[in-house]
Amino acid sequence: MRTPHTRTPRAPRPTRTMVVSAVAVFVGLSIGVAAALWSSDATGGGQAEARTAETVTVAAATGTADLYPGFTDGDLTFTLDNDNPYPITFTSADAGTVTSSDEAGCPASLVTVDDATGLELDVAAEATTATLTVADVVSLDVSAEDECQGVVFSIELTLSGSQV
Repeated sequence: MRTPHTRTPRAPRPTRTMVVSAVAVFVGLSIGVAAALWSSDATGGGQAEARTAETVTVAAATGTADLYPGFTDGDLTFTLDNDNPYPITFTSADAGTVTSSDEAGCPASLVTVDDATGLELDVAAEATTATLTVADVVSLDVSAEDECQGVVFSIELTLSGSQV
């Protein structure tokens, strides 16, 4: 007699629906975990520092020789070196001490220099040797003698202005 053969039931094979359902459950749980992470804020201070302005260098420059006895509209020519990272406009010029290249023959006392306001002397950022002129501010006295011909007058100058 034959013994009945009993079969061991096989585990059911996953169906496409089961796989999709399992993936959906996994994704859903992952999103839930991600949503459960706590957010965070931070409060505190940062820092920024203002630079210190560099002094602009003023130096005498050769201009047009326009002085003669009694002339009151001589020009003052100079160069500026601006090491700052921004442009500057100078709006006034104040004259200081005047010196003569021949004090014995043509003393500096024969020269007068007017202060100037309302100027617009522009110097570019990080400009080296920008040559500028303040017009019509230097006078040579009418009593100047022939010894003043070709004499160079150096004029101390203070400029005032601000960043553009």
